[in-house]
Amino acid sequence: MLELADYNKRCFIALGLVKAKFVFGSEFQLESDYMLNVLKLAQSTTLNRARRSMSEVARNIEHPMVSQMIYPLMQAVDIMALDADFAVGGIDQRKIHMLAREELPQLGHRAPVCIHTPILLGLNGEKMSSSENNYISVDDDEKSVEKKIKSAFCPQGVIEDNPVIDIFRYHIFPRFGEIEVKRPSKFGGDVSYGTYAELTNDFANEGLHPMDLKKTAAGYINSIIGPVRELL
Repeated sequence: MLELADYNKRCFIALGLVKAKFVFGSEFQLESDYMLNVLKLAQSTTLNRARRSMSEVARNIEHPMVSQMIYPLMQAVDIMALDADFAVGGIDQRKIHMLAREELPQLGHRAPVCIHTPILLGLNGEKMSSSENNYISVDDDEKSVEKKIKSAFCPQGVIEDNPVIDIFRYHIFPRFGEIEVKRPSKFGGDVSYGTYAELTNDFANEGLHPMDLKKTAAGYINSIIGPVRELL
């Protein structure tokens, strides 16, 4: 696990998180005060609430292990141990964060501000899954990224629940001031978009072909994760 944590750390740094302080759980999770707080939180948390706070995969297991119920309690106590003001995670973490907001003050820690990011669809338009390989990994090579995005679900003119459009919204536009789509003159020539709204309006009105959108997305994603490949 430490090897995986170090790998994630190097990926974050390569993606630009260079001023952050990285703390491994092993640095504080074996301390007596930490474990005592986990047990105190367990005393005030019902089994039903602990199960609701578990990961979605674990919630669907008929006979979950006790450790899977303890894990969300540890995530809440992590916030206290790190003396964090903010807790950031995917929207699937909201139940854990609400547990932390309600219960940590009873342990002497302020209720954290919680920031949640959306959960994106897989490239095939369905739930993202490692077994389906319907996602882009930060260590995918250029050809893999191009192949995956080329085959992605991207119906002409559709904005909602379009994984390629979501890539532009959440990954590309926040990093680039202007997006340039390169295409042959017979198909309208190159075109630039200064905002996400401009791109989606053009795509919705069928002024931009899905394949042009995909090729552009692949190019920008490769430039974003390029530093990770160099580091690893």
